[in-house]
Amino acid sequence: MKRFTKKIFRCQRGVTVLELLIATLITGVMTTAAFQFLVSMQNQSEAQQYLSEAQLLCRNSLMDIKKNLRMAGYKITDHPAYEVKGDTLAVYVSQSQPVDTILYYLQEFNDGEYAAMADLPEGRQVYRLMKQTNSDPPDEFADYVLNVQYDLTDPSNIIVRVTTQTPRPDEDYPSFNGYRSYSLSERVKIRNA
Repeated sequence: MKRFTKKIFRCQRGVTVLELLIATLITGVMTTAAFQFLVSMQNQSEAQQYLSEAQLLCRNSLMDIKKNLRMAGYKITDHPAYEVKGDTLAVYVSQSQPVDTILYYLQEFNDGEYAAMADLPEGRQVYRLMKQTNSDPPDEFADYVLNVQYDLTDPSNIIVRVTTQTPRPDEDYPSFNGYRSYSLSERVKIRNA
C-alpha cells in the first residue's frame, strides 16, 4: 500500500500584520514629506507673488510720477512748475485749465487695517500713495508704500525714490517680521523748468 504523506506547503499567501504596519508607516512618512514639500512650495510661490506685486507697484508709481514731472510747467509762464513739501509733490501743467494741479501724497492706513497686519515691525508705517488731479476726488494709486522721497539736485532735476513692501509676511524671510520691501529711484529731468 501506498503511504499517504502530508505535503506541507511553505508558500504563504497574504501578508502578516507586521508587514502591513510597516508598509502603512512608510506610506505615511512619504505622504507627510510630500505634503510638507507642497505646502513649502505654495508658501514660496505666494511670497514671490507678493514681492512681484510690490515691485510692480513701485515701478508703476515711479513711472507715473516721472511722466507728470517731465511735463511740469508745460504752457505755464507765471506759476512754478512744481512744489515739493516733504513727501507731497504738486505738479502744475496747462492741459484742460490755465493751471492744472496734479498732487501726489501719502495717506496712512486706518487703525482697522493696521490691526489686520498684526506682525508689522515696530515703528514701520505703511501708506497709500494718492493721486489727485485738480478738484477731482483723490484716487488710490498704490498701497503698501513705505515712503516717497523727492531730492532736488537742481531746479530742473529731481531724484524720485519710491519704496513699497509686500502686503503679507514671508515666513522664510527673517528680517522685519517677514515683510520684504522694494525700492526704486530715478532721476527726472523737468523739460519746462
